[in-house]
Amino acid sequence: MIKLLMLGDSLVEWGNWSRHLPHVVVINRGIAGEMTEELSARLMDEIDDCPGPDAVLVQSGTNNLLMGYMFFPAIFSTMMQRLHACYPGVPLILCSLMPMPAAPSHEIEQVNRQLAEVAAATENCVFLDLVEPFFEQCLPITQPGFLADNVHLSTRGYQVWAGEIERCLQGLFPDSSRS
Repeated sequence: MIKLLMLGDSLVEWGNWSRHLPHVVVINRGIAGEMTEELSARLMDEIDDCPGPDAVLVQSGTNNLLMGYMFFPAIFSTMMQRLHACYPGVPLILCSLMPMPAAPSHEIEQVNRQLAEVAAATENCVFLDLVEPFFEQCLPITQPGFLADNVHLSTRGYQVWAGEIERCLQGLFPDSSRS
């Protein structure tokens, strides 16, 4: 089974990953309420605590965006380079922000463009764009992707995200066993 280190905020922390990604060993290192700069500050401790993951997924920035701090994608440039240096040869997955109703769509689009640029500039890094899958697979009334706070994910939102993670991992590890 693939060992996936997941770094991020409450969206990572509150995921029931054993249910949504049953064929992946998830090391859940999400911290609710955390800003991207706080994740960057603890990054080396996380690396020390988790030697040898097969892949690393990073999802952060939601709290920054909600607080009006639009410049956090710059933090990802050095953070992703540090991850690559510490885990050479390990695929990195940088997630986009999800199209949460609590934030203006033009701000999410702007940040996601910058995150995609960071991923493209980082060796062995994949940008996992979650916007389209959420728009396609989450219906506001019958299958909402977000809870009533318009920020945190519903069960459906986690299902969509996990499906995209699974597809990404299958692309990165086509020969891995899924049983």
